[in-house]
Amino acid sequence: MSVDATGSSQVAATRPGAYRYAVPRLPRPLARRQRLLEQLDSSIPLTVVRGPVGVGKSTLVAQWLAGLPQEIDAAWVTLDEDIDSAVRLWEEIGQALGVTGVVSPGSDLIASRRAIRHAIHRWSAPLVIVVEAYERIHDPRAHRDVAELLRQCPNLRLVVCTRADGRLRDTCRRQGVESTVIDVRDLVLTPDETYALFGSFGLELPPQWLTDLHRETGGWPAILWAIGNALAHESCPWSRPIDQVVREHVDGWVRNEVLPALSPLATSEWVFRLTVPERLDDEIARRVIGDDPRTVLDCLMSHGLLVQVSTTTSESRTYVWPRLVRSALRSSFAAEVPRAVQKLDGELSDWFHARGEHVLALRHALSADDLERARLSVEQGWITLLAVDHSVLDEFFRRMTPEELSRSRKLRAVRELAVPPDGDPSARPGPRAVLGRTELELIGRSTDPRVALDEGLLALLSLRRFGDPGQARELAARLTSIASAARGTRSEQLGELLCPVFKEAGVLHLAAGDTHTATDTLRWAYETAPVSPVPSAQADVSALLGLTMAVEGETARAEAWLTRYETAVADLDVETIGGREAAAATALVAAEQLDRGRVLEALERGIRSCRAPGALWFYELYARGQDALLWGDRIGMLHRLSEVRSRREHGLAPGSFAEAVLAGLEVDLLLSLRSAPRARALLAGIESDQPLVALARARLALVVGDHRTAQRLAGARRWDERCSSRVRTDLKLTYAAATLASGDEATAVADLERLLTLAEAGTYRPFALVPPDLLMAAAELLPPLEKVVHVLEDAGVRGVLHRQDEMVELTPREQVVLEAIATSRTIEDIARSLHVSVNTVKSQTRSLYRKLGVRSRDEAVHSASIRGVLPPRAGSEASG
Repeated sequence: MSVDATGSSQVAATRPGAYRYAVPRLPRPLARRQRLLEQLDSSIPLTVVRGPVGVGKSTLVAQWLAGLPQEIDAAWVTLDEDIDSAVRLWEEIGQALGVTGVVSPGSDLIASRRAIRHAIHRWSAPLVIVVEAYERIHDPRAHRDVAELLRQCPNLRLVVCTRADGRLRDTCRRQGVESTVIDVRDLVLTPDETYALFGSFGLELPPQWLTDLHRETGGWPAILWAIGNALAHESCPWSRPIDQVVREHVDGWVRNEVLPALSPLATSEWVFRLTVPERLDDEIARRVIGDDPRTVLDCLMSHGLLVQVSTTTSESRTYVWPRLVRSALRSSFAAEVPRAVQKLDGELSDWFHARGEHVLALRHALSADDLERARLSVEQGWITLLAVDHSVLDEFFRRMTPEELSRSRKLRAVRELAVPPDGDPSARPGPRAVLGRTELELIGRSTDPRVALDEGLLALLSLRRFGDPGQARELAARLTSIASAARGTRSEQLGELLCPVFKEAGVLHLAAGDTHTATDTLRWAYETAPVSPVPSAQADVSALLGLTMAVEGETARAEAWLTRYETAVADLDVETIGGREAAAATALVAAEQLDRGRVLEALERGIRSCRAPGALWFYELYARGQDALLWGDRIGMLHRLSEVRSRREHGLAPGSFAEAVLAGLEVDLLLSLRSAPRARALLAGIESDQPLVALARARLALVVGDHRTAQRLAGARRWDERCSSRVRTDLKLTYAAATLASGDEATAVADLERLLTLAEAGTYRPFALVPPDLLMAAAELLPPLEKVVHVLEDAGVRGVLHRQDEMVELTPREQVVLEAIATSRTIEDIARSLHVSVNTVKSQTRSLYRKLGVRSRDEAVHSASIRGVLPPRAGSEASG
């Protein structure tokens, strides 16, 4: 038998019940699902198409059959409710094969498995048998018989449509029969397939509608087809809100398709009660139903309406509902018995709260419209809520009145911390919750260490966000002392505070550039992470330690911590707070190794992170700056630094480590553009004893030929143990380069020879910041450096910092004339605007040309732009 284009059998079915042996008629219109059709085209003997009602199992298989070549024959059977044994299964398959002509209709042997096997053997053509509703078969003999038939008949393929495949695939595997499965995750429509489906209805789906529709429906085929069919008959299909359109069709689908499939279980309140919990496992189901839930859960799974997602032990299983089904059933339950739903939400909130699962406790408290329960969840679980789910916190604070918030400083502080750093906290009503000096003095004096740590941690985060960094570090030291004394405690309530305290103290130290103290503190955070209430604690701390090691210059140790981070993240289903820090650390390590591909990949991951930049934001910017310095758009990076500086003035206090990091980066960028005057002007405005600033001053002196100053500045700090090993390495290389430039080749070679261990370990970035002529001269004296030169060339890093024979210093009037001639104005126009004679302007122009070493206006603009003497905007106007 072949199948025609409509999907209906070409063999007429005249006897009662013959519809069971006909291929279902395909709905029209229909989107072609090429990825699944190709999977069905495989030669694997058994394909299980598994999913709940409405997910398109039968439609997919019928669509595939309609496209089969004529030489492939197919038989279809849909099992009725009373067909549950091996004997009845073979009777039905025999009837289907009789319709196809593989066995003789009416034969006494039509129900014999042996006769069916012989008939298939005699059949010369490839044969496909489709069995729909296989979930009705519970007889183990049937599974064994199917596996044996597939093993003995190489020309046979079996496609099973089922809501739950039971033991069939396991049985086939034991008998050596290969199988594959297409489950609900495959069957739901992709956005492209959704777009194609609506296109087949003649509807041009707007991009935002496509996004919203796919999010609301989860790609459920039956719902999307119904929505497309309805909208195709409306004159203004896009006029109504998407959630209203979806709700209308989902409610009808659940009422007409899902509930009848669950009868008589659908008449029970149990099914509806199981839709209330935000998370469902055996223990929660038992609490919700009040009895052994296995019968109900197994029934829902057999209909494909619950999917088991994990099995931690033989006694505990975790399940998920299809989102649409749960939403519709819960809405129906709430409409029928609202007080029962509210009461159950309240009970679940108390239960989750007692277990320390504050996110779920708060969600259920809000669903119960119980703000008192919600307040307790926020006050006790604020650490987890800030780390895991800002959306539920936002919902809680939207419901709180200003009067209620004014009575709790703690809630106001949590509310302010819930605003992203780049947001506008001042837009929120009520005063800021930053603690004053008197209140800060009281923290740590409580006789209850848990209260001291809880209140102190909240104050620490508030101070770091809105207050004085010095006060924050003072408080961090006090809290670290309390937490260190409590590390040996066995109290779970106290133990869960240790990791957050150590972690936030470590972040403060890292933000201040104290990598040594940060390392010790963050190691304590890692040791206490297993008892933290934050699921991603271990991953987040691993990322911070990876960043600390990368900043320190310990690339191997950084890689080890980043590996731990990746391992921890693989076991999580939530985004980690440390995603940005891990990306910055990876980019810094890759930059040390001159691996630009990995640098760009890491920076892209940082951009994709949904988390707002935190206290360590400047490290991510510094990592981007390293890419620009070595390979990218240096002028563009200077513009970005200028923008960031203007937006984050509060985080760039004079003398701060963040100021030193970005100043050092900006100086390197300016020197790479041969703009030593601007680099000198920048450093003149910075009063800091940070090693990074000393390094920037030393590099400036080196490139302009002041070798004695470069040696003095770099040599004074190169053995300073307070510096990170990364900065010490850069200082040592700068000192060696200055020593070589001054003519002391023996000392320079000795210093460079010791630094070659860096290259042997795969670290090459520091050598890229040595002026290329000095590096080449050093390679002639020290042949192993030739490999470094080749590595730099192969990585595409050429001439980052060039030595400048002289610094171009223009008088204020020459600077004005330079900017004027860059606008293509005539000498006469310039003279009139400056209220001077034409000869005066010509004289100043000649002086300007002489200092720049050029002969024409165009050359002057070009040279000044490259050197950084001319602002980028003026140069671009001239070129335009």
